[in-house]
Order: sequence, then structure tokens, then C-alpha cells
Amino acid sequence: MLTGRTAELEDLKGYYGKAGSCLLILYGQKYIGKTAVLREFTRGKPCHYHMARACSGNEHLLALKDLEKQAGNPGKDKAVVIVEEFQRMVRMGEAVTEALFALPQAAGEQGVMVVLTSSCIRWVENAMVSRIGNAARGISGVFKLKELGFFHLREYFPDYGVRQCMEVYAMLGGVAGWWECFDRRLSVKENVCRNILAKTGRLHEAPEYLMAEELRELSVYNTILAALAAGKEKLNDLYRHTGFSRAKLSVYLGNLIGMNLVEKVFSYECPDAGGTKDGAKKGLYRICNDYVKFYYTYLYGGADRLFQMSPERYYNTYILPDRDRYMQDAFRRVCMQHMERCAGEGRLPLQPERMGSWFGKKGSIDIVVQDTQGHTLLARCMASRMGMAYTDYRKLLETAQDAGLRTDYIWLYAELFDERIVWEAEGKESLTLVDIRKL
Repeated sequence: MLTGRTAELEDLKGYYGKAGSCLLILYGQKYIGKTAVLREFTRGKPCHYHMARACSGNEHLLALKDLEKQAGNPGKDKAVVIVEEFQRMVRMGEAVTEALFALPQAAGEQGVMVVLTSSCIRWVENAMVSRIGNAARGISGVFKLKELGFFHLREYFPDYGVRQCMEVYAMLGGVAGWWECFDRRLSVKENVCRNILAKTGRLHEAPEYLMAEELRELSVYNTILAALAAGKEKLNDLYRHTGFSRAKLSVYLGNLIGMNLVEKVFSYECPDAGGTKDGAKKGLYRICNDYVKFYYTYLYGGADRLFQMSPERYYNTYILPDRDRYMQDAFRRVCMQHMERCAGEGRLPLQPERMGSWFGKKGSIDIVVQDTQGHTLLARCMASRMGMAYTDYRKLLETAQDAGLRTDYIWLYAELFDERIVWEAEGKESLTLVDIRKL
């Protein structure tokens, strides 16, 4: 079941329909769904597939000769040649690289479509062009496969309720390959115990495997990721916690950012705001890959406890009580995606020009939306099953004042609302309550 990749498939069809040969680069993190997209795209088309292994240059050249022969045999329809993890070939030197990028020339007038894939995001974005040299001129297009959104996950798990889907999204994010590891017939808890907590689980060590090919010194990266998962978000906090120099931390954080595992978070800035910039947090680093965050929050430092406990007991003791708190950041992103959908359908009271979050020293605002005239919509997102208290609403108003942000419109997302919020919303068109169970 391929979910949420219509645009990518249409792009591939567009290149396939052009006369002659073409060469495309398709990249994205492991498990993101590159192979699934290509499998769907090549359905009913002549296709030649090769997975580039870690082997000698001669082995790569032999494999490329076979692909060249296959591509050179004209058939009724244009053939597609796929080479997965092509960076392993490029790293073996100029001869292999030249043979790889010469594949489009193997076909006759009918042409061939060559698709090279890679899971090494940092390498593709920062080193590929310099490594392949003049061969880069032969690239027809480059596509990055990004994570899917929450509403795609809802389509994939049709029998789960909204809250169950949010739990899965908070754990696995938008990586379809990780969704496939969950059995849709089982509950979220059963899937976590079977596929994550159990030592034989398909996802038990996936994050460390994710980093193994691109990164050396995994001990350093493990230390940094564990510190980030524990809430050490500023460079100075990481310095004190890890003992690594700030210069070293900056380099390693840059590598993690290049792999889309960590992001540097910037607080929303409104140039016309009357508040002081001193109230905003600056220079925050956070894990942006949801399963990596889940792994380093609950599994990386808990191996000794997990060894002595059953997966079910471990889940009930350490994960279940912390579930609502842990879900909060993912829930904020779900609400932001809902707002973007509403904007696209014309259901927001303004046309967004900018959208972000404000991170303050005294409080934060989950979502800030502004139009070109400076009209502002603020949102508070409450993942807790206990719902939203009136004090939460008042805190949003106080934080907005500290940040110097207008409150033209306010949207509140929660499962339940304090009666005073409901009464106030009945008399205010500018205050909208969104029941998350109906997302």
C-alpha cells in the first residue's frame, strides 16, 4: 500500500514520457520509501534493478556491464534502470563513476530512464557534485523524498483512532518504512512491545543502523543524541553535559543536521512586535527524527532495565505514564499540518504568509500565523488526555503579550475544554475550539 506519494509518481512519469534517455537522482533517509515509490512507478514497465553493495571497484564494474547490456536491448517500451545506494559505487573511484553515469548512453533512440538512489542525505547534498565532477552535467533531475504527514499516517492506519495515530506519529514520524513494521491488526502498545522493545523487534536498533554508513565515532553521536533527548537543547548545556568542546559539538551537530536527524530551532520573530527579543530562547537544538528521538528517550539508556523486565512491564512503567508529555511536540506539528490544510481549503480567517512557533524563556506559543498585513493567529495545542484548563488559555494570552504578538485570532486544540473556555468561545468569533478527535 503506497500512501501519499502522488506528486513524486507524477514527476517520474513526466521524465519517463520525454523522448530519449534521462538520469535522475532520488534520495532520502533509509526507510523513507524510495524503493516503494520505484516499485509502484515501474509496475508494468521493463525494469532492471541493482543494489550496490559494499564491494570492490571491479565487482561494481562487472555489475554495470550487465546493466549496460540489459539497457541496450531495445524492447517495446522504454526501460527503467535502477541502482540503489549508488554512492557506494562513486566512492570506488573515477572509472566506476564514469561507467555508472554512462548508462543512459547504452540505449538507442528509444532511450532509457536511469534512476540512482541514495540514503546518504548529507553526502548527496554536500559532496556528490564535487565527487562526480563533469558527470553531474548528465543529471536530468534530483528529487528528495521527504517524510509523510500525519494525515497520510491516518490513511495508512484506518482502524486506529486519532489519538492512536498521534501516538504512532510521535514515535515513528512520517517514515513509511517504519509504519510497515507495525501490524495494523494490533494495538499501539502491542506493536511497541513486539517491534521496538523486544530485542528481536524489527525496529529495536534501527536508529543506530540508520547512522552506521554515514557517521564514524558513533560513541560521540550517541552521547550527543542522548543528551538532546534528555532536554539539553542549548550548546552550552550540551558542553557541560558531554564534556566535548563547543567547537567539536558544532561540527558533530552539523553532521546530524545534514542527515536530517537534528535541527537548529529558531523562535518566530515578528518585526513589528512590541515585545523584547530578550524574551525568546535562542540557539536551540532538537532531534527532528521522531523515532531517533523515541529511541534515545526510552531505549538507549534503558537497556539494563529492559533486560530485567518484560516489554509489557517496561512499557507500562516508563512509556505509558510519560506518553502525553512526550507527544506534545509531535502534536504541535499535527496541529500545524491541520492549519496548513485549512489554509489550503480557505478555512482560516487569514491567508498565511508565515507560520512558526515562538519559544520563550517564560513560556512558548505552539503556532504563530501571520498574513501580509500583520494580522495574527495564535494556537495552543494540548496533547494531554486531561484537556485544556482555563489557566492554559490565560497563559497563552500572557505569553503573547510578553512576545509582543497580536491576538487577532486564537485557535485552541484539545480533546476536552474547561467550561469557562467554552463559554468564552460562544461569545467570541475570534476564539475557535478544535476537538482533536475530529481531525
